[in-house]
This record gives sequence, structure tokens and C-alpha cells, in this order.
Amino acid sequence: MDGSTSLAADAGAVLPIGEIGSLPLTLDLDQVLAGRLLVQGSSGAGKSRTLRRIVEEAFEYVTIMLVDPEGEFENLARHIGATTLRADEISPEGLSAAALRARHHRLALHLDLSDIEPDELIVKAAAFFAGLMNSPAEDWSNTVLVAIDEAHLLAPHLAASARDAETRRQGVAALTELCSRGRKRGIGTVVATPRLATLASSVVSTLRNVLIGFNLFDRDVGRAAAILGLSASEANRLRQLQPGEFFAFGPALSRRPQLARIGPSITVHTGATPDIVGPADLTADEAASLLDVDGLHDSGAAARPGRDRHGAARAIDSFLLEPSAAAAARIVDALRRIAPNATTAAELAKHLGLDGGAVDQALDLLAELGAVDTMPKGDARIARLSPRLRLRVVDAPVVGLS
Repeated sequence: MDGSTSLAADAGAVLPIGEIGSLPLTLDLDQVLAGRLLVQGSSGAGKSRTLRRIVEEAFEYVTIMLVDPEGEFENLARHIGATTLRADEISPEGLSAAALRARHHRLALHLDLSDIEPDELIVKAAAFFAGLMNSPAEDWSNTVLVAIDEAHLLAPHLAASARDAETRRQGVAALTELCSRGRKRGIGTVVATPRLATLASSVVSTLRNVLIGFNLFDRDVGRAAAILGLSASEANRLRQLQPGEFFAFGPALSRRPQLARIGPSITVHTGATPDIVGPADLTADEAASLLDVDGLHDSGAAARPGRDRHGAARAIDSFLLEPSAAAAARIVDALRRIAPNATTAAELAKHLGLDGGAVDQALDLLAELGAVDTMPKGDARIARLSPRLRLRVVDAPVVGLS
């Protein structure tokens, strides 16, 4: 990159990440901490490899927090000496505490968010971000770079359904705050996503530096062109980029958008598309033997009566014999119709024609079964369906009891 386009400082951490023609493309780490970075490109554009290259160059200068929704960066974590936290084994509160402690002691972390449900993924990532943001002022000088892959899973532009809206708001708020208010706390963010249209606009608007690669869909091309300042005719170039080619723009990269090629990473991207392999050359009988089709039929028939039917029957019997079962069933039906929203015990009593004591007893029963989230008894007691049930109910636009 020539002197007319580069804003990389002479002092500080200037990371080599690729080339613009025959000239080097460098990333000014100080400017990333000040203005954040978006890495965006459709599947196959090379965004995950780009994220790897940045982390590999940066980890000797700044503490890395690697947020990994798909569980694809464990080898990168080993390379930089980061400790892996598996989110399926740690509570949200535990992740907040881990972020606080790692920040204080300048410890690199790899947060593996794979193998958990989408709503839980958002909740746990938000808790981790909250821990970083809540670090005491004396730790703000312990600068960190938070590298986030598949950020649209943590802060989606739109909720998948009405029942996901509240969780989405939590995720969007947490990531937006991390990006917008992290600078003064010594937190820089690198946010990677395959589609601009699926990442919350409040997050995108905070990112002053961009690496934008191949895009296919009209909405993504339009938003990317607007960020880069490309005309409608120039925007079509985004559909013609090769893997590893990105437009670089922003204070940390270039004064004007320039087409660059990102250099190779040391670690191998484990999420790369496998080579095509044909099916096994077997007869139908050989395939049936390998599948043990007869054994599958027998094991399924044997398991259902002994475990599923009898165990479920005992649980149902216990519930039906509870004096509050009838009221509890009516409450579940009422909460189902307003999911994912909550309501108060007083509103439930009024809506169902029950007294407050009956509603409290029924809510206690449902809480024991894990069917509702509710507060202890009191004038302000609220209730809503548990996440498990919210995932099963039909989407409903109703937001209050009538």
C-alpha cells in the first residue's frame, strides 16, 4: 500500500495481512482498537481464513478473545496459547466471571459456542461480552481484541420468529454495546459474517474498518456497495471476486477502497468444504447389513414400552394428581398464546378467573417441572413459558392477554 492510501502509524502494531498488487496490505492494530473491523463475504469468500490471519498476526501484541459459534477454531486457539471454554459446560454467570478474570490476568480465551441451542448461544455470548464490559477501570489498560466469527448468529438482523424476539434483542444489545462502548475500555472487535443482511444494522454501523469480499445476494451487494461508496455499476465487481480477495477500506487499512488479496494463514481452517467423495459401491443387501436394519427395528420396539411409555406415564400421573394441575394447564395455554412475552400473576388471575393463591400454586408446580420461568411469589410476580417450550409453540403475534 503506498503512502497516499495507508493510515498505518509508524509506531505501534502494524500487521501484515496481505497484498494490494505488489504492495503490502497492513492492518493498524491501534486503529482497530479505536474503530473496530468488519470482515464480510459470502460462503467461500475466505472470511474465516482472513480472521485467522489477523489473529495469528495480532496475538503477540494484544490479548485475544476468540468467539467461535461453530467450533472451528480450536487449532487456532492452541497456536496462540488460548484457553478453550466450552459454553455447553458453563453457565452464563460462569462465562461472565471467566471474561472478568481473563481480562484482569491478560489471558487469551477461546469461547467454543458449538453444540448449544441458538437461543442459548446468544444468551451465553451476551453474558461473556457483559463480563468484558464490566471489567473495573484498573483493567482497561489490559487491551483485548475480541475476534467474533459468524456474528450474525449472535446478533441477527431479524428474529427468526416472534418467540425469538426477546433473545435477539439481548444479543443485539450486547454486541452493539461491545462495539460502540468498548474502545474506552481497551476492547477492540473484529466481527466476521457471511451476509450483511443478516447481521444487526446497529452492529454494522459501529464498524469503521471493513474487509469486504465476494457477495452474491442483491441485498448484501447493495449494503456492501453503500459501505464502500461504489456506484451501481461498480457494485457488480463484488460478484466477481475470487476467494481471498477483499476490498479494504477504513482508517486501519486504506483511505479509499482498494482491492487486496489476503495472505495465507498458518493454521488450517477446519470448516473448509471437504473434497467431493463418491458413495460406497455396495449392493442393497450389503448396505442393509452395515446399517443393521433388522436390529434397528428391534431396538426401537423394545425401547418404547419400557422407557418412553412407562416413564412418561408416571410423570403424567404425578402431574394429574396435583390439585393445581387444572389451573396449571390453563396457565400454560394462556402463556403459549403470548410467547415469548411474559405477563404478571395478577393478569393471569384476572384473565383466567382464578384467585391469586391458585395462580401462585399453579406457577410453583410449573416451575418445578421446568415449564415456566417465574419469579418468587409477590405483587410483581411475572411468568412466561420456559425456553424449552417456547421453541415448540406455534409463532403468535399476540403480545398481551385479552
